[in-house]
Amino acid sequence: MPSERKPMRYAHPEGYTGVCFDETGRYIVTSGSDGDVRIWESLDDDDPKSINVGDKVYSLALRNGLLVTSVSNNIVQVNTFPEGSPDGILTRFTAEANHVVFNDNATSIAAGSSDFMVKIIDIKDNSQQKTIRGHEGPILSVAFDPKDVFLATSSCDGSVCIWKIADQTLVSSWSLLTKCNEVNRAPSMCRLEWQPKTGKFLAVPVEKVVKLYDRNSWENVGDLSDNSITLPLNVVSWSPCGDYVAAGSIDGFMAVWHVQTKKCIERMRHEKTHRICAMAWHPTKGHIAYTDSEGNLGMFERILADVGGKGLPSQSTTNTLDDLFDEEPGDLTKEDSYLSQPSPITHPIADDDDDDDN
Repeated sequence: MPSERKPMRYAHPEGYTGVCFDETGRYIVTSGSDGDVRIWESLDDDDPKSINVGDKVYSLALRNGLLVTSVSNNIVQVNTFPEGSPDGILTRFTAEANHVVFNDNATSIAAGSSDFMVKIIDIKDNSQQKTIRGHEGPILSVAFDPKDVFLATSSCDGSVCIWKIADQTLVSSWSLLTKCNEVNRAPSMCRLEWQPKTGKFLAVPVEKVVKLYDRNSWENVGDLSDNSITLPLNVVSWSPCGDYVAAGSIDGFMAVWHVQTKKCIERMRHEKTHRICAMAWHPTKGHIAYTDSEGNLGMFERILADVGGKGLPSQSTTNTLDDLFDEEPGDLTKEDSYLSQPSPITHPIADDDDDDDN
């Protein structure tokens, strides 16, 4: 059955609009410039529950019944979910926190601020905080390695950095982005993300491609691209199974790649070419929820079938991801950039789960 784009609907006023699913996939959760978090039972929900958490929400994260938001008075706070009861302040910055994320086991939060600082906060004891200093511009995004060894950050200073969480030391960095002084002047938010479960690859949206970096060598081992992408990508999101990457651009173009083959399996265009702010995969159904800079919420359904299951759809291949990225960029055939539909997988995708990060 082909994928289907559902009509978008108003969720929040104009401005940055976040989106995520809860772990079960029952709820779609959005946040916006009106300071509200809204809980939708579906895209057709005409009466979503609203929780006011501040004057403006810059970012949200949701895990284990805890809703974490960064709001306009420079704080990162917790509310219970789905009740919405206030549950305390995790930390404060001297400027707005632009991005917050949970680690894989939901014991810590990372937050990056316009005051150039990144903090890692223990959820149960917020007196246990680690501070990362080193960026020379506002923080655009943060991402926990699933193995809890590294934290990735992107910044208005033009750099993407890898930090060792244990001692907050810089492990690697790349100068990839256009430099700017303020987040709202950045061409892209560069919302980077690690491959789920293994953390084998870090996906980074850079200009019109998604760059993949290997956690062992920190080398750029491949790029995901498509001729239809004409303006910078703003955000990336891995499928829960770790086999696919979705990305959205500043002019509303969205694409999904099968990472092992580097083939673009789906292309989607926003109804009005607005900037894509956030994208989130449903935990099991192969849908993608997305939001735009005008405060609208949309959904692409049936991009994949059963992304959380064992029998995942994929291109039939015997290559592993490591085999794939031994290729030179020039080895890709011309047809790799054309639209192709996934077929049932005949061999399991093999990742190196035993990487030594010590």
